[in-house]
Amino acid sequence: MLLLLSSTGAAYAVSAPGADDVKVTQQSGACTGVVKDAAGEPIIGAAVVVKGTTNGVVTDFDGNFSLNNVKKGDIIQISFVGYQTVEMAWNGQALNITMQDDTQALDELVVVGYGVMRKSDVTGSISVAKGEELMKSQSFSAMDALRGKAAGVNVFSNSSQPGAYANRVVIRGQATINASSDPLYVVDGVVMENFHHMNPNDIESMEILKDASATAIYGARGANGVILVTTKRGKKGGDGTQISYQGSVSVSSIARKMDTLNAQEWCDAFMKGLENENKWGRDSKGNEFNWSLNPADWFTDRNYFDANGKPLYDTDWQDVATRTALSHNHQLNIQQASGNSSMGAFLNYTDQQGIVETTFNKRLSAKLAYDAKPTKWLSTSVNLAVNHTWGKYSEETSGGQDAARTMVEMLPWIPVYDKNGNYSTYGISSEMLDRFGFEAMVNPLGIMNQQKRMNYNTKIFGNAALTFHLAEGLDLKTQFGMDANFRDYRYYSATTLDNLSKPNGDADYRHYNTVYWQEETYLTYNKTINEDHRLNVMAGLSWQERTYAYNRQRATGFSDDVFEDYNLGAGTNQRANENSWDRWAMNSYFLRVAYTLKDRYSLTATGRYDGSSKFGENNKYAFFPSAGLAWNVSRESWLADNETISNLKVHTSYGMTGNSEIGTYASLGKVSSGTLLIDGSRNPYSYISSIANPDLKWEKTGQFDFGVELGLWNQRLTFDVSYYQKKTTDLLLSCPVPHSSGFTSIMKNIGSVKNSGFDIMVNATPVQTEEFNWTATISANYNKNEILKLGENNEDIEMYSWVGGSEAILRVGESMGSFYGYKRLGVWTEEDYNAGKCELKQVGRAKREGTKSILGKGTPDWTGSFINNFSYKNFDLTVDMQFVLGVETMQKYYHSVYDRFGITNGLDAILYDAYDPVTNPNTMQQAVYLCNSGHAGQDTTVDSAWVVDGSYLRMNMIQLGYTFDSELIKPLGLSALRLYASANNLFVITADEFLGFDPEAASNTNQFGQNMNFFSYPRAKTFTFGVNVTF
Repeated sequence: MLLLLSSTGAAYAVSAPGADDVKVTQQSGACTGVVKDAAGEPIIGAAVVVKGTTNGVVTDFDGNFSLNNVKKGDIIQISFVGYQTVEMAWNGQALNITMQDDTQALDELVVVGYGVMRKSDVTGSISVAKGEELMKSQSFSAMDALRGKAAGVNVFSNSSQPGAYANRVVIRGQATINASSDPLYVVDGVVMENFHHMNPNDIESMEILKDASATAIYGARGANGVILVTTKRGKKGGDGTQISYQGSVSVSSIARKMDTLNAQEWCDAFMKGLENENKWGRDSKGNEFNWSLNPADWFTDRNYFDANGKPLYDTDWQDVATRTALSHNHQLNIQQASGNSSMGAFLNYTDQQGIVETTFNKRLSAKLAYDAKPTKWLSTSVNLAVNHTWGKYSEETSGGQDAARTMVEMLPWIPVYDKNGNYSTYGISSEMLDRFGFEAMVNPLGIMNQQKRMNYNTKIFGNAALTFHLAEGLDLKTQFGMDANFRDYRYYSATTLDNLSKPNGDADYRHYNTVYWQEETYLTYNKTINEDHRLNVMAGLSWQERTYAYNRQRATGFSDDVFEDYNLGAGTNQRANENSWDRWAMNSYFLRVAYTLKDRYSLTATGRYDGSSKFGENNKYAFFPSAGLAWNVSRESWLADNETISNLKVHTSYGMTGNSEIGTYASLGKVSSGTLLIDGSRNPYSYISSIANPDLKWEKTGQFDFGVELGLWNQRLTFDVSYYQKKTTDLLLSCPVPHSSGFTSIMKNIGSVKNSGFDIMVNATPVQTEEFNWTATISANYNKNEILKLGENNEDIEMYSWVGGSEAILRVGESMGSFYGYKRLGVWTEEDYNAGKCELKQVGRAKREGTKSILGKGTPDWTGSFINNFSYKNFDLTVDMQFVLGVETMQKYYHSVYDRFGITNGLDAILYDAYDPVTNPNTMQQAVYLCNSGHAGQDTTVDSAWVVDGSYLRMNMIQLGYTFDSELIKPLGLSALRLYASANNLFVITADEFLGFDPEAASNTNQFGQNMNFFSYPRAKTFTFGVNVTF
């Protein structure tokens, strides 16, 4: 096969002559002609090429062209944006070409729930992302690749660590407090959990259903949006076998480091702290300090400092803990078709190495797809995928002394290894440890080599379907699908790791097992009557069930590290075993009716009746309806021949969806049981831990949507703009109950929240010539989130208690994910002291308001992307930029690397931005004080100095590719060959006040912890070289 690119970027496949074909030498000539539209007007700039070659020209101002070196019988291909591509064999005579408007682009089929519809008939908001666009970035996760490809879909890559933490996806704002905010993933008609484990190389396309007209067909599971994924299958476009391979090699390194103190700067900052304490500080008894200001009196260990107190070592622990990582990805596709059947086999191996030492994630996957039509009344399809991933990761969310933290906090004058060749620790100098009281920690390289955190995930996913063709346009489809996930977590921390597992070691083994199955049967009827009436009806029923099992074993008290986690019995301290099991089930009935009149007026109505075992006895069933209208204005007779407006469509919808993603037994009274260690033996206990609520019901979201699609100049410029407003009621909240009941609270439906905003997508083709083309896409979403009700009294809900109390809050009238703390007004100065406004020991300390307030929010107002695609002859270039506006980031690491200086390393801002009455009197940052034992101590709490602008502009990807001429590679037995090189996360522009690795990072994985960052895995900058080849 030959894979050719037209000037519009479309790909075409034609049969290549075999080696045994008779070769005939033909005389070449000039092919001339004229290209016009259906109205007889000349088309300027249409691409005219000899198919299978790069021999081409463009039409002039009169639509004329002359193409040399053409042989009789050659296929002439004419293309132009907004028109259907024309192919015609040249017989030696002048060609008169009439191009038709590309209504197929408007009438292409899009995947909707339980079927497909013409794009022009759709009344809802649906975004489409094609597999080839998703795979340009060569991401391990499909969700990473989706970033910026669909307006209204926010993908938060909170961790850059390979495979450790799933991306957080939010469609059109967060609308729940105690239920899941994740969208529903439906892959080939089957619901899939742990979607981040899926091989993105297997994806053909993704359709994102955003409004109620599109999502209501999924009823109780559609409130957070639905992502429909279609995977690759057998060969299309004729019989035969096609083999293709996509491979890439990537080199990654740390993109941005945190600016920490070097060894000499640390010593200088320590001495500055002593100087400040002598001037302003008081000890715990109110006495003045009188510290020596001679470094040699403090830094006395000659193993690490010279006689003048100068450090002998200068260790950059971020360099020590990170590396340049080499990764690779290999995908083999075998696609076949013969007669009434087709088959596809897909194999993948990916090795993604992390930029932090010893971290990695690997994937081995296989997928088979088979489709057949053995008789005219029956079609069959089978799909089976097995995906196994395994990897080692570093903890980011605990806040403990893990590598992500110690690579920043570890003292810079300590070497990587001690004099015995062992990994150094905070206690390497006992002489200084006794005096300084450093915080206990191990160097990050030691952690990564002596601590093991392994995840093993196996996913078995598949479905089988029978479609009975009962009559013309009438089909009955029954499909069974399954998604089974098996996960093992294995952990061992060595007996040598201070402040983590020394001296007993720690071993942990956990196993998770989930099995989900569904059986769905539905009837579809498609009928076109007199070319004016188009009817699509679908009705069906569904059964779903999921079971979950978990068990855990843990032990400590190991005498050495020989057995690690492979023999937990070697530990002398055996923790109590843990295990749990639950099951839920749903049954549903659904209906959709879609009607289009004269290709102009469309109506869609859906309804779904769901029943779930999760909810109270009195509210197990609920009905979720929707209705949508669309008007294809450009197909009205008075606009049909407009030369400027090629497409104009307005659509609106309203509907109800639900959120059933709550705890399996949330409506029931639960019994907690276990054992307690009493007098050296374990004794059982059991008690009722929660009160039942038979009235517990679904969270419901009512959503209104109004959208306009506009195409200008034969679709060279298109706009797709939608306004939405969705209100979620019956939010699940914990409500206090009288203590006389024996309980503290009960789960009730007593809250509500509103999201409103715009989705904007603009596509343009600014330049299209014979050799050069430029297309551009701007995607943006604006969302305003507002809490409307929180229980009967609308009381605040404070969350995430830490230093200084809660650091987040839910409050009526505010956005979910609001940061909560004290507003910093400045720093107490010597002038304040002289004026009697503060005590002397307060000079240089933070000046804060006396009560807490909202300091910002972690969810952005605006998210979007600006993607440009250029092509020149056989070269193609993609420039993908992404932006976030109207958001804050909480730099929680200020607590330990700024406010507690002396016992750890810190940011260099401690030395250069701190208050000094002479050199820096107007700063917002505190003066240098020492947190070490016997010194002035820390003044740390969540305040506005920790919160900075989290907006950013990221160069997400630049990719340059070259596609070889088919004639050139045909002797090699190839039909298509493309080489490319790309750079991901090349740079990011942030606010000057942001001092972390990446503004999007979050160490709190809860849905309200977005942009709260204590310490996180650094983000990588990646360069990739790849090849796509078709045999």
